Amino acid sequence: MATDFSALSTKVEKYEQILANTQSYRKAWDTSIKQKIRDFIQSFIDETDIAGDIEIRNNLKNLESVIFTLGVEPSGIFEPVSDQFRKQLYKSNGMLVFQQLYNGKIIVMIAYPHIEEVAKPKQPKTLEIIRPEELTDEFMLRYLDTFLTEIIEWEDYDDDLPQTIGFNKPFQENGLVI
Repeated sequence: MATDFSALSTKVEKYEQILANTQSYRKAWDTSIKQKIRDFIQSFIDETDIAGDIEIRNNLKNLESVIFTLGVEPSGIFEPVSDQFRKQLYKSNGMLVFQQLYNGKIIVMIAYPHIEEVAKPKQPKTLEIIRPEELTDEFMLRYLDTFLTEIIEWEDYDDDLPQTIGFNKPFQENGLVI
């Protein structure tokens, strides 16, 4: 008795198309996308004079990344080691990462600032996974805007926002809502 595999032929076609897409996306990264991201970020740096750099990480072919980093600097926080020495704690100022995935698509992420030894770094935030042909200047502008909004929020952290206490009611003291 022969088994009928005809119902699976559309899935085989889809699988083969996805494999072909991976090769196409990888080629696009190498021939244009990587440079497009780099040029766009460089234009942003030049136009705004922001203290940032572009890093290309290419340790693994087809898993490369273009990173806009705000750098690392002394945090201003230190641990006294003795009367004469202090151990500086360093702060990573955050990064916007454009990285190839195994299938040639591009993941765009924010790596948040953090200060070594003070707290665990916040998990990176994925903004989007896109195909190379979807990466437009408008999208990159939106990613930079979101990145800066998130970094500003991290840097300016406080508790100025209204806090809800208890059963979704504001905390009251002497009849005043606090």
